[in-house]
Amino acid sequence: MFFKKKIKKKYGEKLLKCPRCNKDMEKLKKENIIIDVCKKCKGIWLDEGEIEKLAKIANKMRGGKNSKK
Repeated sequence: MFFKKKIKKKYGEKLLKCPRCNKDMEKLKKENIIIDVCKKCKGIWLDEGEIEKLAKIANKMRGGKNSKK
């Protein structure tokens, strides 16, 4: 899996509810990106600009020509 590191919730912090099935979502981290993933339906939630950051990371992992370091 691309995202392996789970983020533990801080005391009093509420987890996001999945917009599809209304279950708690867990936080996963890769580099400086934190996404929310639903344990039940496997849906994901990205903040603004994170899809572009993920695309750059994926491009680097594939050894893409256009990857910036």
